[in-house]
Amino acid sequence: MKLNIRSMPIIGLMIAESLSLVGNQIAAVAIPILVLQFTNSPIVTGIASAANIAPIILAAIVGGRAIDRFGAWNISVAADLLSFFSVLALPFAFIYFDQVSPFLIFLLVFLGALFDPTGISARQTLVPNLAKFSGKSLPKINSWRGGLENAADFLGPAIGVGLIAATGIVYTFFINAVTFLLCAGIFSITVPRKHEITSIGNEGAAPSSVTFIFKHPQLRPLAIAGMIANFVILPFLGLLLPVLTTQKFHSTTLLGVCLSVFGLAATVGAACFSQLSHRYSPSVIYYGGLLMTGGSIILCAVSTHQYQVIFCAGLAGLLLGAGNPLQQTILQQETPKAIAGQVFTSMTAIHFIAGPFGLLLAGIFTEFSNVEQVLLWFGCLLLTSAIFGWFRLPLKR
Repeated sequence: MKLNIRSMPIIGLMIAESLSLVGNQIAAVAIPILVLQFTNSPIVTGIASAANIAPIILAAIVGGRAIDRFGAWNISVAADLLSFFSVLALPFAFIYFDQVSPFLIFLLVFLGALFDPTGISARQTLVPNLAKFSGKSLPKINSWRGGLENAADFLGPAIGVGLIAATGIVYTFFINAVTFLLCAGIFSITVPRKHEITSIGNEGAAPSSVTFIFKHPQLRPLAIAGMIANFVILPFLGLLLPVLTTQKFHSTTLLGVCLSVFGLAATVGAACFSQLSHRYSPSVIYYGGLLMTGGSIILCAVSTHQYQVIFCAGLAGLLLGAGNPLQQTILQQETPKAIAGQVFTSMTAIHFIAGPFGLLLAGIFTEFSNVEQVLLWFGCLLLTSAIFGWFRLPLKR
């Protein structure tokens, strides 16, 4: 992207997004390792990972209405500042208390992730106008955003593992908090503040946005397939892969490498979205990514060497990365501006609502079975849902 005055707002927004996401990925590595070390229990680890996802659902009820009522710019800055303070609670608890209960871990992780989904959705609603102002097309902007988002998925785990090795797990969370503060500062400086506060009705805002999504022929397939995908992918990245790498291969470094390779492959996929969209249909890009990820999860279950696990992690993220900018482009093009905040937060909540259940079930199954068996089950589920969606829930150009 050429650096000029018209492109600076969208560049600033993308930089702010990336910083926030890097911090989140650092936490994504640190949280399961922290809980596994303190409790040695996959069930408690699954509960803690679910606490990191539950606020996304809450954001659909409160966050979307706040964005449409008070303005996306105001909510973005406020959410990042509140996230900065709430994330600090977890490391301070481990510094000042000798023992921390699983319930307190759940509560602190929940508070740390409480404001982040609303801030993310607020920035997403600003993208169409900023893209238009910069003179760039939405697919191209979302391809860059997707690439940067997945680059954060690549860099975050690597940074997280390095910080854990250098300073310990507890102090790693301070980096996560600082990224939110930097995100708020960069966003407020580079993105112009416009007073576009919309008056919305007081009757059932979230249900109306959910109804809009499930009645829309393009958004309905994304909602259903995304919900099933996150039921599988979130436990894979947040629980099954940590258990596989730390308990079967006895290596926390392997976990960081796998998550980084997954993020790097997804970055490549996202960066290629603009070119892929000219050659292939949305169904090929989206469902093809889910098919490849489901097959890779199955391959993880039968892997006998660390290099095989790393290869499977990269394969899982490759085409999946192109699905994110595809979803963003469709959502931004098809959503009326007046309810954009509610629709964006509701779509995210729909995608993640099954995630906590997947994490809990994966934790229970892993506790009483073995991680290889659970990887096979979850991989087959994703493969089946992708094939069904391809034929029964096609995405049109």
